[in-house]
Amino acid sequence: MNYPETLWQDVRIALRTLRRSPATTALSILSVALGLGLTTALFSVVDGILLRPFPIPQADRVVRASSVGEDGRYLGYGWPDYEDMSRSLAGTAEVAAYERKGSIIKTGDETKFILAYAVSPNFFDFLGVRPLLGAASLAPVEGRPSVVIGHRLWRSRLGGDPDIVGKTVMLSSKAFRVAGVMPADFTGLARLVVNDAYFSVDDWFNVLGRGNERTERDGHCDFELVARLKPGVSDTAAADAMDAAIRGPGKYKPAPKGVRGTLLDRPFAPGWKATLIGGGGLLLTLGLVLFAACANVAQLRLAQADARRKEIGIRMALGAGSGRMVGQLLVETALFGVVGAALGILFAQGLIETTTGFLSARYSYIDPGIRLDWRALTFALTASVAAILLTGLAPARHAVRLNVMEFLKSEQGAAGGRRSWQVRGLIATQMGVSVVLFGLAVLFLQSFRNAANVWPGLDPTKRLLVVEASPSFGPAERWCREVCERLVTLPGVRGATFARRLPLSGSGGGMTVRVELPGQAPLGVGLNNVAPNYFRLMGTRVLAGRGIDVGDRKGGPLVVVISRTLARMAFGSRNPLGEWMRVEGAMRQVVGVAEDAPSNDLHEAFEPFVYLPYAQMPSGDFTVLVETAGEPQALEQAVRVELKRFDPAIHAMSFTTLRRHLEQALTFDQLLATVSTSLGAVGFLLTAAGLFGVIQHAVNRRTREIGLRMSLGARPGQIHRLVIEESLRMSVWGVPFGLVALGGAAWCVRTVVFGVTPLDPLAYVASAVAAAAVGVAASWLPAWRASRVDPMAALRSE
Repeated sequence: MNYPETLWQDVRIALRTLRRSPATTALSILSVALGLGLTTALFSVVDGILLRPFPIPQADRVVRASSVGEDGRYLGYGWPDYEDMSRSLAGTAEVAAYERKGSIIKTGDETKFILAYAVSPNFFDFLGVRPLLGAASLAPVEGRPSVVIGHRLWRSRLGGDPDIVGKTVMLSSKAFRVAGVMPADFTGLARLVVNDAYFSVDDWFNVLGRGNERTERDGHCDFELVARLKPGVSDTAAADAMDAAIRGPGKYKPAPKGVRGTLLDRPFAPGWKATLIGGGGLLLTLGLVLFAACANVAQLRLAQADARRKEIGIRMALGAGSGRMVGQLLVETALFGVVGAALGILFAQGLIETTTGFLSARYSYIDPGIRLDWRALTFALTASVAAILLTGLAPARHAVRLNVMEFLKSEQGAAGGRRSWQVRGLIATQMGVSVVLFGLAVLFLQSFRNAANVWPGLDPTKRLLVVEASPSFGPAERWCREVCERLVTLPGVRGATFARRLPLSGSGGGMTVRVELPGQAPLGVGLNNVAPNYFRLMGTRVLAGRGIDVGDRKGGPLVVVISRTLARMAFGSRNPLGEWMRVEGAMRQVVGVAEDAPSNDLHEAFEPFVYLPYAQMPSGDFTVLVETAGEPQALEQAVRVELKRFDPAIHAMSFTTLRRHLEQALTFDQLLATVSTSLGAVGFLLTAAGLFGVIQHAVNRRTREIGLRMSLGARPGQIHRLVIEESLRMSVWGVPFGLVALGGAAWCVRTVVFGVTPLDPLAYVASAVAAAAVGVAASWLPAWRASRVDPMAALRSE
């Protein structure tokens, strides 16, 4: 047999066959493109966020350490903790440390905020990551400090200069020599977050003026520790050794009671369990979407095979073997499968670019690692082959089992009844999958609505311009105070204040202070350092007493404003005003009680919180807040000019509005709602399309029966209702299965949704109603056409 010639003949016949039914062919291609495009794009998301291992040799042996105090709250590591561990753990593990901080790079006349790592001397040797250019060395050269820059910074701000090694860049007003450039696949040790520069801890302490951190061990520390365990060392043994190194007489880290104070996890190379639990549910969703697309095409292919049963019977009677017919049908499926796969990959690329652009527009430091790399393309190729086989096997199996004499004797054929259970089973299963996807969409939409309705602890209607800048002189408290005094004189400005951070901003939200109360274990409590007028300008309600005012200055009486949760925890039903509490070792008087509010995330439960006068506890970090009478954006240029006039050497300035900031806080809720809604809509769209094709085919086959019914007196409305009822019977079987599966899926996502229970009735009722609506909508046009059949023409046609 000449296989190339046979294949070419099959291709020509397949092209002619597909051209004869353009609507079915187009619908099949569209189904494959939608299903494959969505699954490929979502696989890229799952792979980038969860599954792809870090480019670190033997990443499965690298652990990340975290520490808790006696109150069970997180305690940051200090540089002395790293030094103690390095000395004590020599035979157990190699330890490296890094601190993630904001920095400023100046190129030409432009400045930009970036994220940078201050790293221990062994950081790059520990990771084993090779640079793209130069060397991963932070040793000073000729007295100049060195920096290793990230690939994104090299490409975007430094023009991808291949001769960048040895040149000078300005970081936070200091000159650094570029020692090397990291490869594109290494963006730091936090998923989604891109780090742009790496400099040594010695330069962080000495060159960049953070020498006060060299001896700190308390909760203000932000160093992160990673360890590579020696062969044969268990996580438990390593955690015990770390505990012993940093807890004891003369060391700040208090030991929690009854539990180990050091926790280890393995985020750099997720094991099979984490992958199965975390990624398995998402990949199962991809499988459901792909199944919905494949089932849709399989239904259409079965209908086509049924319509072509006489053609197939004649060809087999003339000598075509079953293998040849199977090959012919698989070639037809492969043709639209390849076209659909190509369109699906283009669709996936568009979705990836849209999603990446959506996230990058709201978070400049985020790169979710979503791209069509070899892993995603391998998945797309595997899914394409699976789709072609799954959608082609049903008609091919039917061709193998043909009874030629039955097909030649009657166009109605006896095989039709035996095939109906396959079509009904596919529709029921597809409807069940659609119910699951639609129900999840309802849950995520409710979660998004609940998050959007959370009172953020400030007035969301306030017209605020949010300014982040890096002044050329200090101290920060005086600089901010003088800036605010100048800004309030601008036309259209109603007020100005400043704080260490803006609520829900993420950065700096993990900082805590040690609060000691009589008869209670010390607490690690979140804080914000705020200036006078903060509470009024932000719209944060003070429930009792007062907020921070101009009298709360350096050298004055130490005061604190506490949250309602902390007031209840510390003083019960007593009036907290005038009471004293020890904060960071100093006694402070409670002068006000503020409303509870989320600090970092709209999903979080209310935690104890304190507000401290910025003047009494200054910070190097700050955000200036400007209240305007009109739209904040209209005053951006005036504020920018005034800041430049006050501080001509000011570095990067970032401007946003409170409204945009609150929208940013909802980014991931919105993204989840959008993705789940798209999946639910596509699932029901594919189901409706497949059901429409099957019902239309069934109406065509029953034309004579319909004509006979109408000639015996059946009215058009009865025929219309008959077809719709048939559609509902075909689809309703999948609803119970879908509702049960929805319960399991809802339980799996219970930790992601906010304010919604897995048994939320709206999701189940809405999914069942939507399934019924799809059944009616998909059969409406075939039912209308059936009700318009001419009885005499129908009887003559047979």
